[in-house]
Amino acid sequence: MTKLPRRVNRTQRKRSAQLLENCQQQLASLRLPGAFDTRMLCEHIGRQRGHPIHLIPMVMQASDPCGLWIATNDADYIIYEANTSKLHQEHIIAHELAHMICCHRGTGELDKASMNQLFPDLNPELLRDIFGRTTYSDRQEEEAEIMASLILERANRRPPGTTWKVPPEAAETVARIERSLKNSPTSTS
Repeated sequence: MTKLPRRVNRTQRKRSAQLLENCQQQLASLRLPGAFDTRMLCEHIGRQRGHPIHLIPMVMQASDPCGLWIATNDADYIIYEANTSKLHQEHIIAHELAHMICCHRGTGELDKASMNQLFPDLNPELLRDIFGRTTYSDRQEEEAEIMASLILERANRRPPGTTWKVPPEAAETVARIERSLKNSPTSTS
């Protein structure tokens, strides 16, 4: 369960708690499968939106956003930083999906020079909306971050009773680790 830091003032905590509750309700309404990965999530949300979501890794400049959502009449495109860790890529994708789920609209647009640099072969007439991280209100960004965290928390949740087969050569080491954890003062068992 996601918790809010104690150092945040009461007004901010109340606002963040409301955003968290709204995000949890929206996530529950998506009827996500029990276990999913990023691609499965995109397919699921794409079906609900009535058109596909395409994931496009791209090397971004330091001045560019690390994620971008482009909505056209026929498809959604999520462009994400290619030169980062898989975990960071998944967070960027989840963040952009969160903007879709929350029906966010950008407060600004990319200028023509930035669009030409990022998408030199793309006809700007085809674009309905362009969303970059830098064009949202603070509230929308906070909501997208909360939703992305909830999505990834849910995606990484293992079903109850999930076990892993330990290779014979590691069995003794794993048993020692389990024994030491069971005997540690912070153990909850």
